[in-house]
Order: sequence, then C-alpha cells, then structure tokens
Amino acid sequence: MQPAAPNILESIPVLEKDIPVEAFAAHSLGQILLIIGVIAALTIGLVAWLLLRRRRKLAPPPSLLDNALTALSTLEEGAPTLRECSLRVSMILRTYLAGQTHDPALYETHEEFSRRMDSLASVPAACREQTRELLESLAEYKYAGGEKQDPLQVNAMVTQARELLHRINETQAAEAAAAKAAK
Repeated sequence: MQPAAPNILESIPVLEKDIPVEAFAAHSLGQILLIIGVIAALTIGLVAWLLLRRRRKLAPPPSLLDNALTALSTLEEGAPTLRECSLRVSMILRTYLAGQTHDPALYETHEEFSRRMDSLASVPAACREQTRELLESLAEYKYAGGEKQDPLQVNAMVTQARELLHRINETQAAEAAAAKAAK
C-alpha cells in the first residue's frame, strides 16, 4: 500500500488579512525623515568639499623658462667670476635646451656639440645662430681660465642668455600657434 499523497491545497500557506495602512505610515515617516537627513548631509558635505577644493588649487609648477630665468637672476646677484659665470650660464642654457627642445647639448662636451652636424636642429631656425654664437662665446670664457671679475661682462652674458631664452620660447609658441591654425 502506498502512502496517501498529501493534498496540495493543504501545503499552501494561509496569508494574513490586510494590514492597515496606519501601521506603515507611522513607521515610514521616521525612515523618510532619516533618508532626507542623510541626503542633505551628503549634499552639504559635497558642496563644502567642492568649494574648498576650488580655493586650494595649486599653482602650476614653474616652467623650464621660469627655472632658467630664476637661475640667471640668482647668478647675476652672486657676482661670479667670468669663468664661473660662463660655466653656469652655459649649464642653464643647455639644461633649458635639453628640456624644452630635446637637444642633447646638456650631455655633450663643447667639442662634441660643435662637431655634431645636427646640433641645435630642434631649436627654432630663427634662434639657432644666436644660440650657437652665445654657446661659442661662453666656451671661450670657460676655457680661458683665470678668476677675472668683470661685473659688466657678467651682466652682458646673463642679459644675452635671458633674451635668447625669451626668443626661443616666443618663437616656439608662435610656431605652435601657426601649426594649430593650419589644422
């Protein structure tokens, strides 16, 4: 004999009768107020963070030109000898050229630089001759030796370097603007 099959209707659970709406309303009003409070707090926090972030914008790091001009001003104030001045101005120029125009002049001796056929190829064409002449002039003082003081000549070297840096920067900006306009 087989056991009697259970009646499927007996296994369906009995649902409760309708629950009055008032039971939910009293409870959910507190929840609604809590949710509104949390949203308001998050909104206020986000607005405050955005306002503080906007005020604390960091100044952009100094450009290669700014660094070079600062170094030249510092050098000019120090009253160095002609040899020391020529060494430092040459290093400032070569550092700028290495960073701004990607010319490897910083990593070469003056002789290597002079012999390289494509030296200063990445410097704007309008500035190449002036750059070459200034670096040649600085090399003469570097290799001359001696500890001669000449504040006028030091000032002239620094002024020449400063003008060259500005000219290279302006020429590059003009070339970039022209290339952008051509697109």
